Amino acid sequence: MLRRTALAARGQSLPRPLSTWSPGGNAVSFPGRHPSHPARTDLFHRLLGIALALALPLLSGCSTLITAAYLLQPADVPAEFAGLKGKHVAVVCKPIVELEFSDAGSSRELASLVGGQLQQAVRKVKVIGQHEVARWIDENAWVDYPTLGKALDANYVVGIDLEGFRLHEGATLYRGRATVHVRVFDVDKKRIDDYTFPGDSAIPTTDRSEAQFRALFLQQLALKISRFFHAYESRDVFASDNHVL
Repeated sequence: MLRRTALAARGQSLPRPLSTWSPGGNAVSFPGRHPSHPARTDLFHRLLGIALALALPLLSGCSTLITAAYLLQPADVPAEFAGLKGKHVAVVCKPIVELEFSDAGSSRELASLVGGQLQQAVRKVKVIGQHEVARWIDENAWVDYPTLGKALDANYVVGIDLEGFRLHEGATLYRGRATVHVRVFDVDKKRIDDYTFPGDSAIPTTDRSEAQFRALFLQQLALKISRFFHAYESRDVFASDNHVL
């Protein structure tokens, strides 16, 4: 059974079954992940073993162990929800009312960045362009994510509720903080509480403009959200959460 996990700086939520909405309006349960292909897996590991055997004489110490672990399992964290493969997907970010007036552009930019990450990382997914999503929202009174999905002929809607978003820590430092709910339509929920970037420090405002830091923070937040839906390398989490240009 797929697990519901809250990615947060503190705490962990209880597991629950994952279900989602289909275009016909019925709830569809996903009891588990699709099995892999044993023959392909064996061939893949054999080829990796040959590559590792050739590489080991050139390496020593800890670097050998790190390289071996990477070659044997490059994407070691599976997707929490793998149902987007081959599907028609709309990504929508809806900010709370306060943010609609203070930082309206960031929500659409975040949705666009998440869609781009999914397009790259999820096999055969087709992400609906943000211009189509924005046009529907502008022309229609907002109802809910499933209604938008039906109108855009999507199989799934990745709904991002942006509940908190700020860029500054004091008057002279940049340190982005965000709180979001991530939902596949309006049934399955993921939560990121008080995501902070950079993780262990802050960036002086004299080092870059606010526009540059906003773009960097939104890119990192989009990476974190998109990882709900595709496998990734665990070491990339530390690298991206502490990345500073």
